[in-house]
Amino acid sequence: MNIFKFSKYFFILSLFFIIYSVFYINSNNLKYGLEFSGGTEVIIDFYEEVDIDSLRERVSFISNIDSTVQLYDENNYLIKFPFDQKTEFNVKDKLGKVFKEFYSDLSPNIVQIDFIGPKVGKELVQNGLMAIIYGSIAILIYVFIRFNISFSIAAVFALFHDFLISLFFISFLNIEITLSTIAAILTVIGYSVNDTIVIFDRVRENLLNTKSEFTETINISIVQTLSRTILTVITVLIVLIPLYFFGGPILRDFSLIMIIGVIIGTYSSILFAPYLMYIFSSRRINKNG
Repeated sequence: MNIFKFSKYFFILSLFFIIYSVFYINSNNLKYGLEFSGGTEVIIDFYEEVDIDSLRERVSFISNIDSTVQLYDENNYLIKFPFDQKTEFNVKDKLGKVFKEFYSDLSPNIVQIDFIGPKVGKELVQNGLMAIIYGSIAILIYVFIRFNISFSIAAVFALFHDFLISLFFISFLNIEITLSTIAAILTVIGYSVNDTIVIFDRVRENLLNTKSEFTETINISIVQTLSRTILTVITVLIVLIPLYFFGGPILRDFSLIMIIGVIIGTYSSILFAPYLMYIFSSRRINKNG
C-alpha cells in the first residue's frame, strides 16, 4: 500500500485550503465572545421552560441592545450583552422590566451576572495569542532536540496548517472565540503534533535500520503507524461525539472544535507533514548518502 505517492496531491490541496482560509478569515471577521470583546453575561433561572425566541425578542426590544439569548441548562438561559458604556450598569433593571411584564408568573431569578470590561478583553486576546505562540515555539524546540531542524520545521508547518484550517471552520460555523475555544485549539495542536511525532520517530528508526529509498522509508513508516493513528482518532471521537450532543451548550463548541481539529490533525499527520518532511529533508539525506 503506497500512501505516500498521493501526498503530493494532498499537499497541493492543503496549500490551496490554507490560502483560501486566510482570505476567508480576513473577509469574515472572527466572532469574539464577551471574554475578549467585553460585555455582560447574565444567567436567568425560570420556574419552567420558556420560548427562547420570545425571550430573545423581548430582551432585545426592551434593552435596546443587540443581545443574544441561548439555553444554558434546564430552565436556565444565558443572556449576553455586548459592551455599551451607556447601558452597561443598568442591565439588571432592564431585565427586571422584561420579567415583570412578561414572566412574573414563572418566578425568574438572576443566578449569576458577570461584567467584563473591554480592557480586560484585549488582555485576554493577547494572552490567548501568546499561549499559541509559546506553545508553537516549545514544540519547535522539542522536535528539534528529538529529531533535527528539517523534522522540526515540517512539524511546525503542519501545526500552522492545523491551526489555520481549524480557525477557518470556527469562522465558517460562526463559533465564538472564547477561552474554551482557545483551550480546544491548543489541545488540537498538541494532539496533532503527537501524531506527527509518532510517524517521524518511525521514519527516523527505519532510516537507521533500512537501506530503502527515502520515499519508500516514509511510506513504510506511515503504513506501520496507520493502525495506531486510526484507532487513536476513533477512540477520541467516541468520547467527543457524545460530548457534543449531550455535554450542554458550554461544552458544545469545545467538543465541535475538537472533533474538527482531530480529523484535520489526523489528515495532516498522515498526508501533509510527511511530505513536508520529505521536502525539507531530501537534500540532506541524499548528501549524507
